[in-house]
Amino acid sequence: MKSQQALNILLGIYIFIFFTYLFGPLVIMSITAFNSAEFPSVTPWECFSFRWFNEGKIAYDGQHLAGLATDWRLHEGLITSLKIGLGVVLLSVPIGLSAALVLTQVHSRFRTAFYSVSIMPVLFPGVIIGISTVVLWDRIASMGGGGLATQLGRNGIFLTILAQTCFISTYCFLIFVARLQRFDQTQEEAALDLGASQTQVFFKILIPYMMPAIASSCVIAFLASFENYNTTVFSILSDQTLTTVIASKVRLGISPAISSLALVIILITLTVTIVYEVLRRREDEKNRAIGSDALYAQTLDSRLKKIDKSEFSIPKPIFGVLLVIIVCIFSFNKLVENEIYGSACIAAKEKEKKSNFAEQLKLLQKNADKASQTSVQNGETGQKKEFGDIFGDPDLFKNFGGFDTKKKEDP
Repeated sequence: MKSQQALNILLGIYIFIFFTYLFGPLVIMSITAFNSAEFPSVTPWECFSFRWFNEGKIAYDGQHLAGLATDWRLHEGLITSLKIGLGVVLLSVPIGLSAALVLTQVHSRFRTAFYSVSIMPVLFPGVIIGISTVVLWDRIASMGGGGLATQLGRNGIFLTILAQTCFISTYCFLIFVARLQRFDQTQEEAALDLGASQTQVFFKILIPYMMPAIASSCVIAFLASFENYNTTVFSILSDQTLTTVIASKVRLGISPAISSLALVIILITLTVTIVYEVLRRREDEKNRAIGSDALYAQTLDSRLKKIDKSEFSIPKPIFGVLLVIIVCIFSFNKLVENEIYGSACIAAKEKEKKSNFAEQLKLLQKNADKASQTSVQNGETGQKKEFGDIFGDPDLFKNFGGFDTKKKEDP
């Protein structure tokens, strides 16, 4: 085997391990969203179910393990996150654009200092930004005398928008700076020489050129706000965002509803990415066609003329979509054949778990009775009374499924 082939094999193994490390947890979490078990797991697999996308499950103690569609905390957190994200975009993008424009106009002696000050908020820990924002506006609210300043200073959504804008605007600033470095300022000078005002130059020349950077800044600012936790948890006060709700739920135990939410977010991300890529490629093809037609109009060279083919061709991505659909149909049929899908499977698993739980309770009852008898024999009834009273209620397991409620007949 040649050294180049060995190097290619090692490179392929490394790439496989790298992408498995990146996307493996996402794939596993997506699979656990379809397991009917109360705890997210791939093994042991109970039943293929959509219960965690819908209403969830009622536990043995009557507690409602909410699904994605019925979890009102997630719904309120999502709405709050959307509000905060929109506010951060409306503030961060103009601030970042203004700072980038000032950087291009400031004297070269002060440019380095201005750049350092502009990116400094990124270097601060999010905890410090959140706490300092709350402390500052608490002082402002205390001096407001019950007016608008007091209401804003005690509003968690408003404080979170300001706290996140402190460092997210820096991301927008860096994007705009990278775009402005390729801007030809002679276009502005030519427009001014032709009689255009500064306002016209800004809206007719600079803004159209900056539109790709503005769109990228809006997306990045919204995503950075949506997933932020360190700053948000200190500035949100009594409200909750989606990230803080998920964090509070994880402290009490991971719910499969979180897995279903993660799968929905992944699908939305993939859909937006695919749509953007398709639109971008169409725009590139359109620009190439326009350039080719313009070049042909100048040279009149028939070799540069693009000939439109009237033949019908199936797009290649269609085959991939058809393959995914076929695999899904085949997998669903296998699930039905193996009886691991449907209400019957879920009912059987629930009955089995209920029976196992009943056996454990019986074992606890026997251990408690044995401990009581031992205490009586050893003269320790006073010390062991509290333990013996745990199962002292004769009707404790009367209505629990899996127990034999019939009294035994005396021989």
